[in-house]
Amino acid sequence: MKKLIIIISIIFYTFFSAQNKNGKSDLKIRYFMVMASDSTLIRNQEKASVFSYSLICNANKSIYADESAKTYYNYLRDNAGNYGQLPISSLPKSKSSVYKDGDKIITTLPIGRKDLYRFEEPALKWELIKNKTKTILSYSCNLAKTTSDTGKVYYAWYAPSIPMSEGPFRFKGLNGLILEVYNEEKTIFINAVEIVKVNEIIEPLKYVKIYDIKDKSQFMKKRREVIDDPNANNYQSKYQATGPDGQEIKIDREQSTEKVKESNLLD
Repeated sequence: MKKLIIIISIIFYTFFSAQNKNGKSDLKIRYFMVMASDSTLIRNQEKASVFSYSLICNANKSIYADESAKTYYNYLRDNAGNYGQLPISSLPKSKSSVYKDGDKIITTLPIGRKDLYRFEEPALKWELIKNKTKTILSYSCNLAKTTSDTGKVYYAWYAPSIPMSEGPFRFKGLNGLILEVYNEEKTIFINAVEIVKVNEIIEPLKYVKIYDIKDKSQFMKKRREVIDDPNANNYQSKYQATGPDGQEIKIDREQSTEKVKESNLLD
């Protein structure tokens, strides 16, 4: 069994090394992310929110975003001032994205309905958990644990037989492709549902307007202000806030801090 895994790993590595020279992708991984206010509701279709993402990657670069976001933002840039009537179905459910180039991980996240902020993420440090394995999409996976710079604990199942230090969102840096991630509270689950070979250009999303900030702490401070006072930026609704992926949360002002739980924020 070990010999088979080594052979598969060599084949993957040889294929990736050859393809990376042209700056194109090797793989496309589709992920579903499920978020709920409480772990008991994570499987409740009416209470949980489901998002669909794609990770397009090679051994050095990747872009992780809503599957319809690239087409949507390219359209906005190419038709500036002449948008016409965009059908609701063309709007991406999530505005966020994560672009990786070498060791640099650049995250773009929304605050409120309109504002998008871009910043560099610090790399995660992983602790490998021994004697824990499971199979995902026919790949044997090992378990790892990390505590983010914001103090949140996440677990990841990764496939050593796919030798790419890649994964969904900012979850990268393991000795194998990450196929599943969940937080300690079990209110956020991200799992791979498909892996295919593709040959596409890897590039960041072409947002129309974005705020570049030097330090992630600036983003965290701004988001906290909006959570505490959803009307701070004079949004159209009287009181309005959003979750980490732009999902609208309609709540009373005095309830805002309680309703937007830290366990529902993907940091």
